[in-house]
Amino acid sequence: MNATRERDGAISLAKLRPHDALKQAREVSKPWFRAQALSWVARFTDGNPVAIATEAAKAAAEGEDRYQQCAVRAWEIAALAERGHVSEARKRLRDILAVIQHVEPASSRSEALFLLLQAGAKIAGEDAEEVYEVMKASFRPEEHWRCKRALRDGARMISGELEARPFFW
Repeated sequence: MNATRERDGAISLAKLRPHDALKQAREVSKPWFRAQALSWVARFTDGNPVAIATEAAKAAAEGEDRYQQCAVRAWEIAALAERGHVSEARKRLRDILAVIQHVEPASSRSEALFLLLQAGAKIAGEDAEEVYEVMKASFRPEEHWRCKRALRDGARMISGELEARPFFW
């Protein structure tokens, strides 16, 4: 079974059987997909979402590159925010923003920051604005079409013209 299917299997259990989903999420072979699966479990668990989100963060740290290590944290942060652990979500967002500059190239950094902007919006408007300020300082729109898109769509999100993506459904 590939990692996408492993993740999807855990996700499909998260709402109805979170204990089974947690067991399955822990077995996902690739860190990116394991972090996503664990974040889903954190979002829907009847247990301790902070502890499970910590497992997701550890899985993210095993990612293949800095992009994967930073970008996938958006799921964990969104899960904590949606569960009402706002101060923990905010702390984790700020922690990852402190290292986001190490993501190269700029186009990958812009994609990671756009995911984190959307997670920040799950916390509060000022958190999304903080991420957007980091975005504006981290790359220029002319560096790559992804940079241009991230800045444009980030501005639209901050203005309320564009909604943040749902991480969980």
